[in-house]
Amino acid sequence: MIALWLACGEPAATTDGPPAEEIVAADLGTHDVSDTGWYSEPMVVSVPEGTTSTMVTCGDFGPSAVGAIYDLTTPSGTLAYQGDDPGAYGGFRSDFLDDRAVGLLPVSPRLASEAGDWTLRWFVGAGAGGSVSCEARHRVDTVSERPTLLVDLVFVGVDGLDATTAQTDANFQTALDTFLGDWSAAGVDVAVSYVDFEGDSAAFTVIEVSDDDASELGALFETASPFNDRVVTFFFVTDIANTTAGGATILGIAAGPPGAASLSRTSKSGVAIATLDLATAPTDVGRVMAHEGGHFLGLFHTTEKDGSQTDPLDDTPECGVANDADANGVLSSAECAAHGSDNAMWWTLGSDSPAFSDDQVWVVARNPAVD
Repeated sequence: MIALWLACGEPAATTDGPPAEEIVAADLGTHDVSDTGWYSEPMVVSVPEGTTSTMVTCGDFGPSAVGAIYDLTTPSGTLAYQGDDPGAYGGFRSDFLDDRAVGLLPVSPRLASEAGDWTLRWFVGAGAGGSVSCEARHRVDTVSERPTLLVDLVFVGVDGLDATTAQTDANFQTALDTFLGDWSAAGVDVAVSYVDFEGDSAAFTVIEVSDDDASELGALFETASPFNDRVVTFFFVTDIANTTAGGATILGIAAGPPGAASLSRTSKSGVAIATLDLATAPTDVGRVMAHEGGHFLGLFHTTEKDGSQTDPLDDTPECGVANDADANGVLSSAECAAHGSDNAMWWTLGSDSPAFSDDQVWVVARNPAVD
């Protein structure tokens, strides 16, 4: 059973989702990759007039590879980003992703997706080999005054929770209301549909990941097949176990940042949410949904756990390592109470009422999945 609902909880009008014709795809060719590391040749990405955002992706490199944009040059010939010194450039960030690498413009108002020929190169670490395919996907339209995001809620073998029961399950609805409320307060409406998983639920209801192996997660995301490629798929599983940390539960993981918005059936085509805490802390589950959705749509942590990096936005507070009062290498929410821990994209659950900044909403509103 699939039922579509608007953020306000009222039945939605019949919709086919964001217009597919607003996404203009461009083939960037097939490229041979060394298994000892690879810098790609320069790729020219021709951004059409009227483009709101551009996503560039290459893959599949294999689960043991890591890849990111190495350098990026604007149509005017200005070097906008260089991976050897990423902190020297404002307005862009590209983190390493396994198997499939994704780059997105914009991830900050400081570097918009202007029309013309952009040039970029990828770097992929050892472990990649063979050939990979690359493409660009441009969202060519205007930005809505109040943008809308469509989400598939897919239930993967969770006891007592499926596309039918979730619609009346009090804990799930509390989590969902929290997710919808956080985004609605930021000016983004979210419409959801309830979907039962059609694959082998037993293979994916508990996902194991480690610091160097997210292949199970990638395989789950590869099953994402919404009715419209501009729909974001949230997979609800029983547990996401971090085997590097002895099986500790990860509350949620998004492909990316950024995810492969407007592109289905890739290892970067979804968001996974653990439901172990749903009965005891449903509001926390909703906050995790809002946070991980932000990652998928191109938002980074305001400050990373160890203070090593910050997001590329001007209006989100930073919490430097000087705030690590106990010198344990981890910036806690308490240590950063006045420096960003009340933001929805703080690295861990912090404030009871997290918010998105204006620049964060600006980025989300321009994502290829949003209308």
